[in-house]
Amino acid sequence: MKQDNNSLKAFRETTMELDNLYSIFSKSCGLSEPEYWSLLLIYEGVVTQSKISEQLFLSRQTLNSAFKQLVKKGLIVLEPYENNQRTKRAILTAKGYSLVEKQVVNMHRIEEQAWMKLNEEERNTLAGLTRKFADALSDMLQNL
Repeated sequence: MKQDNNSLKAFRETTMELDNLYSIFSKSCGLSEPEYWSLLLIYEGVVTQSKISEQLFLSRQTLNSAFKQLVKKGLIVLEPYENNQRTKRAILTAKGYSLVEKQVVNMHRIEEQAWMKLNEEERNTLAGLTRKFADALSDMLQNL
């Protein structure tokens, strides 16, 4: 059991380090993490707050605050759908699009380059085991 606790501790430390590295992505762009990831998802075509909230596992309140900041910074505009005035879609402004193209996409190129330092088997194993652990942890938490 001691060995398992040591490996779990090492895993926790590694995930915290990864979280910190990913926070550097957003800070380098002058954005909070929810703002950063929201911009990326909007760029990729996910345009409603509810869908972005689901994908980022963020509360609607946190995401609403991020969206307010993105609007204030002139990076997005919110427009209601014609058939549903209550639901708004986020649209990148020219300034927002430029920031994503210059900063966010560049950060993801760096991430991809680091990912490619692993061989294909390592990439598949890491992704698969991380998914398996996340699913197991999620199942355990749902049974609390």
